Amino acid sequence: MRRIIYLIVSVIAFATLAVGVFLTSDHFAYKWESERLLKATLKDTSGNPWQLSQLKDKIGIVYFGYTFCPDVCPTSLNDLSIALDSMGRGRAKYKPIFISVDPARDTPQVIKEYTAHFDKDILGLTGSRAELKSFSFNFGSTYSLQKKGPADQDYVVNHTAGFFMVTSTGQKLPVPKRDNPDDLQKVIIKVKNRLQKNSVR
Repeated sequence: MRRIIYLIVSVIAFATLAVGVFLTSDHFAYKWESERLLKATLKDTSGNPWQLSQLKDKIGIVYFGYTFCPDVCPTSLNDLSIALDSMGRGRAKYKPIFISVDPARDTPQVIKEYTAHFDKDILGLTGSRAELKSFSFNFGSTYSLQKKGPADQDYVVNHTAGFFMVTSTGQKLPVPKRDNPDDLQKVIIKVKNRLQKNSVR
């Protein structure tokens, strides 16, 4: 009987230790990602450096894509524009951000003209391949260029098709996928509330 009790206590102790280690490592991993994001620098369509700190009290709604995208990117940006427009005064809390992961074709001027089709308030950004890989990685976003060869200019880019929300302090959360502006607006508000709740802890 004592042996069974000892075994149960040992299992509980081990489980508690494992949970503690997991939570601690998860906390430090999140902190590490946030610190890397705060240090990261991209370029806006005027060629000026941009960092998360420039969001100030706004919450960024980030989308990783490219201007040659045939369907997913324009649909997503259009849905976001409609969702924000229907928020009234609440819209001022958000900053829509489009980050091109195709810097070879997406010049600052191309990005500027592209985003203007959806919303003049969208901040267009890009960077070097290394900067973009690092920035997207720390968001949990991925992408890959599907080139048939070095001279291929009609390639597509496989990328994460979803939004992320982020604060000027590096707190970030993915936005659950939604297929229409109304549902997207609702989930954006929910994620915003969660981010604000986390910031006061």
